[in-house]
Amino acid sequence: MAEISRLMVLIGMVVSLGACSDESVPLVRSQGFYPTNPATVRKVQIALRNRGYYAGVVDGFLGENTATGIRRLQVDQCKRVKPIIDRSLLVSLGIAND
Repeated sequence: MAEISRLMVLIGMVVSLGACSDESVPLVRSQGFYPTNPATVRKVQIALRNRGYYAGVVDGFLGENTATGIRRLQVDQCKRVKPIIDRSLLVSLGIAND
């Protein structure tokens, strides 16, 4: 019974992730993140934490935990998933003006 429940959750996640975009998104490795100012990364981490997308340490490092928070936010907003800090992310988090 537990296996069926896990399978249903997994299928639901796959369907919901695929519903936001019809284009394939390449896998991004941790070395592929764009370098960003640590002060900006800290602001992003705080904004993600305040919205429930990040539970890690606010350290100004764009690592896997921060990238995962960015991805989760982008999926919920039905935006193209790219774990980088760019202008659209800063605007969506209220860090920069449009």
